[in-house]
Amino acid sequence: MKPVIDAFEKQNPNIKIDYQLQSPQDYQDRVKTALESQTPPDIVRLHTTWLPLFAAALLPAPPNTLSATELATNFYPIVSKLLVSGNQVYGAPMTAETLGLFVNTAILQQKQLQPPKTWEDLLTAAKAVRELEPITGKIRRAGVALGNTTNVEYWPDIVSMMLLQAGVSLTDIKGPEVGVTLKYYTDFVSKHQVWDDTLPPSTVAFSNEKVAMIIAPSWVAKDIKAINPSLSWQVVPVPQLPDIDPISWTSIWFEAVAKNSAHPQEAWKFVSFLASANAQQILFDSATQDRGFPQPPANKAVAEIASKNPVLAPFVDSLNTAKTFYTASKTQDSKTALNSRLIKYLEDAINSTSTNQEDNKIVETLHNGFVQVLSQYGLVAAPPPSPTP
Repeated sequence: MKPVIDAFEKQNPNIKIDYQLQSPQDYQDRVKTALESQTPPDIVRLHTTWLPLFAAALLPAPPNTLSATELATNFYPIVSKLLVSGNQVYGAPMTAETLGLFVNTAILQQKQLQPPKTWEDLLTAAKAVRELEPITGKIRRAGVALGNTTNVEYWPDIVSMMLLQAGVSLTDIKGPEVGVTLKYYTDFVSKHQVWDDTLPPSTVAFSNEKVAMIIAPSWVAKDIKAINPSLSWQVVPVPQLPDIDPISWTSIWFEAVAKNSAHPQEAWKFVSFLASANAQQILFDSATQDRGFPQPPANKAVAEIASKNPVLAPFVDSLNTAKTFYTASKTQDSKTALNSRLIKYLEDAINSTSTNQEDNKIVETLHNGFVQVLSQYGLVAAPPPSPTP
């Protein structure tokens, strides 16, 4: 952030930015307390899925700062959808994270396989590259890290994306496609045995060649490089269903201004600057230097330049077709907050599916759980009260 802040202060010598790096631990709870205090920070970083919790404590963009039109023009469609309400702009993102399929190039080449494009391609490749211990039958090398909730990192994002690709509405999660999708996911472990819960967490397993493929966000590239610098890998777009328009997944953090900010004009001036191509290019260059693998910029003009980087290209490309929901993982939500509660219902549904419980019952419980939680935040209509017997 330092080069970005330096550039802004140079343009605005009368404004000083005090940037405080925060621990992810209990971050959501601490931000909530800070925003509700009499002296909140002027600017906070929030996750887009937190807007239902925080919108009342935020100051939308005043005139002459960041307009809804600018946001729609300079960013991907999903950004306006998430951050504009009633023509009011609630903030701006600097990066926009998506999912990609990380592939061990050497393992696929040994079997003369191309990187998968569809879910069926993925399953075929996973079966082809899996290796078992001859005596015990245990997995020596897994095909793809999918199928459970224990050691598949980012599983909430992956399963949510699969449901969206199947045409499921996550605000009204019902229909035969839900059960079919959950079963398809759990079958990677229970039926096809291309992954299991004895393996290390997916990123570590991939880095140590214990699995040939994982689905993960771009910033995992940095971890893979740190664990195994000599690993031969590439990233391709996430698998899709054949004959439908592609749907990918995004998880976005954004900068917002506190309603009780002592410096609202200056704060919005800085957030508008952070939304600019100039600031995002500085951030991208700085992150490239610092970590080797920067995250995809949210501003389209800079993202297009970033997509010249072969690792980032699939992540940037998928921003055009990205959707999201309140089931994004790794958002540091408190246990009782929106994301955590929805993810728990989804986790229970996956675990019930993997033990072959009755399909209709699982989907009904999942639907009722989602409606109950979402209605508490005003995101769907409250369910009618149960008739008394």
